[in-house]
Amino acid sequence: IRRVVAAVHVPVTVKFRKGFDDGHSNAVEFAKMAAAEGARAVAVHGRTRQQGYSGKADWDIIRSVKRAVGIKVIGNGDIFAARDAFDMLEHTGCDGVMVARGAQGNPFIFAQIEKLIKSGEAGRKPTDEERIKMCLLQARLAVEYKGEHAAMREMRTHAPHYTKGMRGSARLRAALVKIRTYGELEGVLLEFLRANSENKC
Repeated sequence: IRRVVAAVHVPVTVKFRKGFDDGHSNAVEFAKMAAAEGARAVAVHGRTRQQGYSGKADWDIIRSVKRAVGIKVIGNGDIFAARDAFDMLEHTGCDGVMVARGAQGNPFIFAQIEKLIKSGEAGRKPTDEERIKMCLLQARLAVEYKGEHAAMREMRTHAPHYTKGMRGSARLRAALVKIRTYGELEGVLLEFLRANSENKC
């Protein structure tokens, strides 16, 4: 960490988990070391390496890290809705939250978190149409950035997150995992949206 800090001209941050397993929870010690070596902030995931993504994130360890160091602490783990982020800030006293899986198919969560913190209300959930439009926007941006072939391979994973919970999404998933072009993705999603709209009438 010290060498990286000396070699770059931007703030260095370090992300780590609670520990390797419950018997080796060393997040507080690691955070102190990172701060002593010049890290400007640490991000702490409240699960151990052994847990992976199973079980519940331990927000208490994030609070312990925040109380132990004088640098910024970013909390991570189990942020799936705006209220989760608000509750983590309240529970741990951390300076910010990091959203990972909770943003898959739901980039709306960031504006909802900001609104909840500022006004006390997270606002309405996005409509099915808004979710589909956002999915297609992500796909277009991915195509611009990395080309259609690579972008569509990734969208086979991302697109089902956008449609999760919608009527008929299980059947749709079978089509989404086969898409090869942006045109195919757009056609499949818009037809799905049209069919769902007609079924509501």
